[in-house]
Amino acid sequence: MQLEKTRGRDFRKLMRRIYEVRFIYLLFVPVVIYYALFAYMPMFNFSSGGIMMSFARYRVNTPFLEMEWMGLHWFRTLWSRPDFWNAFTNTLFISFGRLIFEFPMPIIIAILLNEVHKIAPKRIMQTIFTFPNFLSWILVYSVLQDLFQSSGVINTILMQLGRDPILFLANSDRFINLSLIFGSDIWRSAGWGAIIYMAAISGIDPSLYEAARIDGANRWQCMTNITWPGIKPTVVVLLILAIGNIMSGGFDQIFQFRNPVNRPVIEILDTFVYYFGFGQQGLNQSFAAAAGLFRALINFCLLLAANKVTRLLGSDGLF
Repeated sequence: MQLEKTRGRDFRKLMRRIYEVRFIYLLFVPVVIYYALFAYMPMFNFSSGGIMMSFARYRVNTPFLEMEWMGLHWFRTLWSRPDFWNAFTNTLFISFGRLIFEFPMPIIIAILLNEVHKIAPKRIMQTIFTFPNFLSWILVYSVLQDLFQSSGVINTILMQLGRDPILFLANSDRFINLSLIFGSDIWRSAGWGAIIYMAAISGIDPSLYEAARIDGANRWQCMTNITWPGIKPTVVVLLILAIGNIMSGGFDQIFQFRNPVNRPVIEILDTFVYYFGFGQQGLNQSFAAAAGLFRALINFCLLLAANKVTRLLGSDGLF
């Protein structure tokens, strides 16, 4: 009885707080409607099947309710394929590598740009760092071809030095391929990602820096004791989101880099799904849907785990 009274009191308190900020929730209504219409309703569309297509045998121009029910057949087929587990391992390897090598780079760029006090050089460097983000991966790969193909700039220099040319873009060496993947993604995306952290830095009270300098703090001490604590909540949120997206290794980039030679070392789940669902293996959308659902469930579990660990460590999570 006492427990029910406590729950009733907590519920009334919650509803009172919601009513006090009702206009904020009202602004959030269009977002809820958008995701309900374009994200969740298509998942359970009984005309096409949505995610339920993973459990049926898909037929073109056939309503979902008339399709043959397959149960876990496509998942068992998926898990029995060695190339799936190779793509699964590559996805983990590449995604964790992105967290280690790529995720810190926008933070470092933002902190360093914050230390540039002259406006003109700062704007020039911001433009240089953010411009590559507006290039598609097709153009980026074209630039890499000019640099690293057999007759490219790098191999021309190697041959002038008496060395044999290296087939960087058609090589089965994992180190060479991952170096190109991580390096090109850092060059293209790090400057754009730094904008979020620079916005967080701009929200730090300037009087904190002034007080620190009066007390004799140098630039390094200001960065470690003011700038970093000021952007740490933003870093934590973006890190949780990155961990929750760890099974998505970056389709656009890998699709451009992928070829028959390096496929065993850079094939990821996204390209695996595309290849077997819509590519040369024929149209098998049920198989592709099963692989996509399996990947999405792992991402969701990783997101919950990362958020839980973050809260246990004393930081604010996403929820």
